[in-house]
Amino acid sequence: MTTNAQRIQFLVAQEDGFNRSRLPALYSDFRGLQTTNPEGYAANVGAWRRGLASLVRGGMLPAAASVTSTSRKSSSKTSASSSSSSATSNFLILTSGPALLDALQSDRYGRPLALDAVIREAVQARDLVPLEAFLRAKESIYNRRSWSAWAVGLPWNALSWGLHQLGVVDGRPPSQAAQPAFSFVQSSSGNGSRIAPDQLVVLANAEAAAAAFADKTADAQSPFERVWSVAHFKRRFSAPGAVLGGEENAASLPVGAAVQQPRLSDMDLNVLLAFLARDKNLVVYDGHVVKLRGAGDSSSNSSITEEDRAVAQLRELIDSLTHQTGMLSRRIDDLNATARDAVLRKNRVAALAALKQKKQAEAALTARFATLDQLEATAAKIEQAADQVHIVQAMAASADALKSLHAQVGGAEGVEGVVDRLRDQMDAADEISHILVDSGPTAATLAVDEGEIDDELAALEKEEQRAAEAAEQKFRETKAAREAAAAEETRRRLEAAGTVPDRVGDEVGADKTAQDVQQALEDETTASMRNLSLQTEEMPQAELAS
Repeated sequence: MTTNAQRIQFLVAQEDGFNRSRLPALYSDFRGLQTTNPEGYAANVGAWRRGLASLVRGGMLPAAASVTSTSRKSSSKTSASSSSSSATSNFLILTSGPALLDALQSDRYGRPLALDAVIREAVQARDLVPLEAFLRAKESIYNRRSWSAWAVGLPWNALSWGLHQLGVVDGRPPSQAAQPAFSFVQSSSGNGSRIAPDQLVVLANAEAAAAAFADKTADAQSPFERVWSVAHFKRRFSAPGAVLGGEENAASLPVGAAVQQPRLSDMDLNVLLAFLARDKNLVVYDGHVVKLRGAGDSSSNSSITEEDRAVAQLRELIDSLTHQTGMLSRRIDDLNATARDAVLRKNRVAALAALKQKKQAEAALTARFATLDQLEATAAKIEQAADQVHIVQAMAASADALKSLHAQVGGAEGVEGVVDRLRDQMDAADEISHILVDSGPTAATLAVDEGEIDDELAALEKEEQRAAEAAEQKFRETKAAREAAAAEETRRRLEAAGTVPDRVGDEVGADKTAQDVQQALEDETTASMRNLSLQTEEMPQAELAS
């Protein structure tokens, strides 16, 4: 169970307008600031409005007990059914009254003294909408004119203050509106504001639930994914976290807070269905069948057909039989365990009874599975037929598109005519080109004698050959002159160094290259130097002998 301290801690952690330093101002009677400090008054009211929405969405306010008011006592059958007693927490509906003040009471600051003004401002701004008015409305709640329509058939005291504030009852502006006979939120001295019990739809939470529903059904394609009976819809989307996830709330909740998973109540689901159908235009709802709207404006998307009712009924039966088979399977397991236990205890009578019940449950389970197989086969046939309808519709649309395109090109005959005309014009263009080329004034001068061209080319080739041969002869002569000059230079150096053997000239022929001549001269020079050295060594010995 969530405590008051945890609720206040949640508000401080969740809402920017709530912090420890501003709590005294938020819990004070700040209604007088509306004239003396409008900005401060608006800031306090805005913080409380957002805080109340967060508390409702987090399931942190007390469960709605039997909510009674003079409006419900005199209301019609629809009104009476919507105000049935319930101890289930609502996540889209705020329950006002003394219980709300008690739930928000602080040990240090007491009750919020200006909460009546907060609720008045929230209803006037349509952050909060009286539940009966919300369910009765025929037009969208986003349409300002619908406010005056809501008053028709409603007890005066339920909306009189709000309608007077908007000036839609007697045509006068809010500042001149007559004081209603009944005040929706009454004030008294002493302990602060005293709020009349009532139920108010939190529009921000309804929008969040609608957005989550749209996300979860975005990929639904087949009829069995887009159609529900009302009972099946409520079972499907009342599960914890099926529409409103609790993870985003759990991250910022105080430690130890008994936060409920968003398991939408029956009244929450009634509000959600009305909101999805009337205000968000996401579903079609006739009180028995809920159908997800599809893309396009076809009548099958904007109305519930007999096929949709058949699919909804079939889904309801399949869901019911699936639930029964699960229960029977668990019962068979329990009876089997009971029979085993009876055998262990030597209780023959109990064992026989358990086995008999088990056989009966198995027979019932077999029958349920057989029926379930037939229903699922029927569902598969329906889905197949729906797919075939879509295929045929697509083919028909494609045929219409092809027909329109063919009409634009004139059909096969039209295309043949276009191709023939194009071919004629291309032939005409070629003929014109030939005429321009053949009939030009320089046509005679453009004739060329192929023999003269061949003779001229041969003369150019011969001239090029002679030039190449002359260049080669000149290169040989230059090379021979260089080799002779190099040989002569080497000879002069050898003569300067000493006697040059005569056979050097014999070995150096005219056809030797300069490198061969130089190598030969170097070899002869080396041999000459060696001979001179030997002669020098022998001369002293001869002198010694003489």
